[in-house]
Amino acid sequence: MPRAVRFLKDVDDTTAARIRDAVEEMAKQSLRAGGIIRHLREFVTRGETEKSSEDVRQLIEEAGALALVGSREQGVRPVFEFVSEEQNVMVDKVQIQQVLINLMRNGMEAMRESDRRDLIVRTVPDGPGHVMIEVADTGPGISDEIAARLFQPFVTSKANGMGIGLSISKRIIESHGGQISVTRNTTGGATFRFSLPVAGKETTDAH
Repeated sequence: MPRAVRFLKDVDDTTAARIRDAVEEMAKQSLRAGGIIRHLREFVTRGETEKSSEDVRQLIEEAGALALVGSREQGVRPVFEFVSEEQNVMVDKVQIQQVLINLMRNGMEAMRESDRRDLIVRTVPDGPGHVMIEVADTGPGISDEIAARLFQPFVTSKANGMGIGLSISKRIIESHGGQISVTRNTTGGATFRFSLPVAGKETTDAH
């Protein structure tokens, strides 16, 4: 008899039910994670995307809910700033949310030794056909030398990183017709920004 099954037989029904619920939730999250990995692998190998109209605010908030796990314990203060009007973008939701999660987690890690730890995620109008998303931190910033090569494979500003995330993020954003860049903030830290096509505008702009 498996050890977990024997354990459940030894606890009361209420506790056993909570454990079963937790295990089921873990299984669901594992399946979701597996699906995301497969989805990204399809993109890396074949460049495939599954684009649909998505609310940009919801897109960012959902990514933030995952990326910012543990942020309070790290003393990180997340700030979200959205343009006043609702805006939909034409994107592959899984891919763009992974880009956002990567940028937010990178920002949190960059601020590990900082006294001030603000992570600002904002949307900015970028002409009639695009919306700009910015992820800024108050970390030590990025040197000009690293910034110039940061989106190349295996280049990273992390002490123990391999730099895979940003190079794939660049490919994802470019497959959506946008660009991704990074700049040093005058007050310290770095700002990553990328543009996405507004839903309903991407076909018009193509002509």
